[in-house]
Amino acid sequence: MKKFSIILLSVVFSAIFLAGCDNDIKEKKSSSSIVAIVYQTLSDREKAELVDDRGKVEQKVVTNKIAHLTDKNYDGKEVYAVTFKTKNSQLAGDIVVYFDGETQKVIGKGFRE
Repeated sequence: MKKFSIILLSVVFSAIFLAGCDNDIKEKKSSSSIVAIVYQTLSDREKAELVDDRGKVEQKVVTNKIAHLTDKNYDGKEVYAVTFKTKNSQLAGDIVVYFDGETQKVIGKGFRE
């Protein structure tokens, strides 16, 4: 009976651990998909400014005070912000693109100096 309990506990803990890993994998895959979509929307000039094609994905509230929005209905809404590091980030800042995960569309870009 004791062996059965140990085996049962091992199976339960393994299932919990693997379920957590699965969520991490899905989240990374989702983030990389968002970065890939947003990267394709950048101009050749913007792409030339980038350090690399990896972007950092975060959820943020976007407003017309921090970004040029293509649709004013997003003002004050939480969306994805994809930040790409640039070679001249000290001068002009990084490129931030705002993205709606539901419609899969870019809805604005952050202001740069």
